[in-house]
Amino acid sequence: MICWSKQTRTLVGIALVGLLTQAHALDPNRALSQYVREQWTTDNRFPGGAVNGIAQTADGYLWIGTDRGLIQFDGFAFRPFSFTSNASASNVPILQLLTDGGGKLWIRAQGAYLLRQEGGEFGRVKYDLPAITALSRDKQGGVLIYDIEKGTIRFTPDNVQKLGPSVSPVISMAETGDGKVWLGTLGDGLFRLMGGQVTNVNSGLPDPKINCLLPIGSDELWVGTDIGLYRGNSNGFRRVELPSSLGSVQILSILRDRDSNTWVATTRGLLRINAAGISFSSENELRGDGGINALFEDREGNLWIGGSRGLGRIRDSVFTTYSSVTDRRFEHNGPVYVDIGAAPGLLPLKEGCTSSRMDTFNPSHRCHQMRSSIPSMDAQMWSGPDVNAGDSRSYSFATGR
Repeated sequence: MICWSKQTRTLVGIALVGLLTQAHALDPNRALSQYVREQWTTDNRFPGGAVNGIAQTADGYLWIGTDRGLIQFDGFAFRPFSFTSNASASNVPILQLLTDGGGKLWIRAQGAYLLRQEGGEFGRVKYDLPAITALSRDKQGGVLIYDIEKGTIRFTPDNVQKLGPSVSPVISMAETGDGKVWLGTLGDGLFRLMGGQVTNVNSGLPDPKINCLLPIGSDELWVGTDIGLYRGNSNGFRRVELPSSLGSVQILSILRDRDSNTWVATTRGLLRINAAGISFSSENELRGDGGINALFEDREGNLWIGGSRGLGRIRDSVFTTYSSVTDRRFEHNGPVYVDIGAAPGLLPLKEGCTSSRMDTFNPSHRCHQMRSSIPSMDAQMWSGPDVNAGDSRSYSFATGR
């Protein structure tokens, strides 16, 4: 007899292990189409709601903040999460999520209040902050918070410190490596906070609405606005030229991953910027009529993207996916063998076609369906047949035989 509760726990455990053990970062030399992609929308188990924030806690769980509430994801199932015993609280829109240096989850919910997870329980941050409009993780793992009345506040495990006065409503925050705190506002441009003094820095920034900020290194800052992407520092900013087909696109989130890919979420789709240039993916399934709102890199180097219709994951793998059998990169990789399904065994691929001759493979193996293959260091090909077809052996061949 199967105990379903035990089986469910086992499957969830396996799924969590999957979230924790994927260790492939995103190779910047691959095309966007060559990454492995998974998507969850209302068509396949996602509970619904536009995704506004994504974070991962130390136990491996992924947390998704949507305009319909907070969701916990274990790699297998999505679970709406309530802050209290009141079920209606699970429907409170979540505007921002992050984890601090200690792995605690911080949540900015609609209504301008702030929640923090401690010991598995959520509690309201009690510091008389009535109107919080932005939060960000600082360079030391603390949390920066902006409150319309109190100004900029830094929370660390041992201290709460007021850094500067209130300015125009702030909707984005970041701290560069040199200790400068940058404040992006709803309609008054960009401000720099240093030594308790706030200075307006708008040289080269034509749009006064600053949606998102990305600090890089000691003093570089990337700025996302309603009319495009900019980069610079205290001396000024310049426009980052994006594909002309996008026009003056609205930038909603920016992230730099561990392989130095800069990912840009927009109302038109997803951009990747690196030393090789700029790549674009429309992400129609996830954004629907809206945009890509949230980006997050987990501890294993996977990129998570949140859109108006659901959640997506982009990850690398040991295999390379080609968009066409006529891809010119095949010319430099030696012979390629494929299992086309209609014929048993492996067939060599040449000039986009499979040969009907089997003299490149031992004819005695033609009766077996090959389900996997891997090249060895000595230029041999090892192939595994379909065990369901009654063959549990493995085969190797070299120089086409």
